[in-house]
Amino acid sequence: MSIKSPLSIIEDALAAKLTAETSLAAYHINNGETADELQLPSIVVACESANYPTGFAQGLGNYICQVSIGVFTQIDDTPRATHRAAVQDVLGSLSDLPGLKAVFTAQGDASCYDITLTGLQEGRGERCFDTTINFEVLIVLSAV
Repeated sequence: MSIKSPLSIIEDALAAKLTAETSLAAYHINNGETADELQLPSIVVACESANYPTGFAQGLGNYICQVSIGVFTQIDDTPRATHRAAVQDVLGSLSDLPGLKAVFTAQGDASCYDITLTGLQEGRGERCFDTTINFEVLIVLSAV
C-alpha cells in the first residue's frame, strides 16, 4: 500500500471542501497536480510545501503546509464584484474549521488542527481577474 504525500492530502481535502460549497458550483475546482487545462472560472488549490512545525517532534507525522489557492475569472464574463464575492466564499468556506476537520476525517489520510490565512493578493491577467489566497494548514498524518 502506498502512502499519500502530505501535499496531495492537503490539496484533495481543500478541493473537496470547496467543491461542496454551492456558491462555488460554477467554478472548476482543481488541485495543483491536475493535468486538466485551466477553464474559467476556476479555483486551483496548490500545496507548495509541507514542513515540520516548530515545537513538534519530527517523525510523528505533523506538518505545517503552505497552501496557495488561486481564483480565476474571465474579465469579459464576470464583473470584479462577482470575482471578489467568489474570493469571499473561498475565505468563508476555509474559515469553517469544524467543517474542514470533518472533510479530513472523512478522507481518512490526516487530521487537520488549524488553518491560518497568511496572505491575499489580487491581480489582473490579460483577460482575467486572479486572486491568490495563502494559508498555513497544520495537519497530522493518520497512523498507517
